[in-house]
Amino acid sequence: QEIVDWMVDTIEKMCTGDNTVDGMFSTINDVAVLTALKANCLANGIPTVIINAGGNLAQESGNFLHFIGADDYNTGKDAGEKLLAACPTCQRFYCLDHCGGCTSWTDRCRGFEDAVGDAYGQTIQIDDSSEDAYIASVESVVIGTNGTWGDDVGLLLGTHQSMILFAEALHNKHKKVKLAGVDTSPGLFQVLGDDEWLWGTTQQPYLQGYYPVQMLANTIRMGGQSLQTFNLETGPTFVTEAPEGQALCNSDPFQSCVADDAQKPESVSPLAGDEPSP
Repeated sequence: QEIVDWMVDTIEKMCTGDNTVDGMFSTINDVAVLTALKANCLANGIPTVIINAGGNLAQESGNFLHFIGADDYNTGKDAGEKLLAACPTCQRFYCLDHCGGCTSWTDRCRGFEDAVGDAYGQTIQIDDSSEDAYIASVESVVIGTNGTWGDDVGLLLGTHQSMILFAEALHNKHKKVKLAGVDTSPGLFQVLGDDEWLWGTTQQPYLQGYYPVQMLANTIRMGGQSLQTFNLETGPTFVTEAPEGQALCNSDPFQSCVADDAQKPESVSPLAGDEPSP
């Protein structure tokens, strides 16, 4: 909630008053952010592009120029179909929501459920305050529903650093679990290739930063003219191995680097990389 409050406050400051911005781009990770963008930016005629999350909300609201990213429902659905094929022995599948019901993970879990059908367990609202709390929140649902952990279980989860560490601890306790991630992180790159980790997904965060600047600049320069296509898809793409060189730089949403210095992370630690977007 602290991040959402900061975003709403920043949007209000940038889109109102005497020194407004010429263009705005933002993710929509909460309905409050959508409301702030509409009331402050769109209401003042400021061209606005949405990136990363909230594409459906933006399109339904109208007047936003574009959505640049991956449709969250399709991300979940594609992941579910791929996980079904990759783990034919899995009896149950669960979607782990670390975001407290935010729109992006609600849509991803809905798509995941539609893909796996009757094999869907449920969406698990996880407690990520500690490793023990994380494991307990997953076990309480999986074991609580079935009476035992049972046969192979497939999980879809976020891949920011703490989630990787917690999921590894869960796997150490339940060896048959299969893990598939949404987004990427240095920690995920380090564990890809292990038997339990099948893949992550990327929606190319580098392009999500590059394209809106170019498109807003052209729209302003051309007097409001812009492409009529609303959805500009940058993913999802499945990632099964760590990139190297410049590809690693472009795949890392949080660190600037040059290709000569880009190395595959050698270890997973809580400080090896920070949280990706929801």
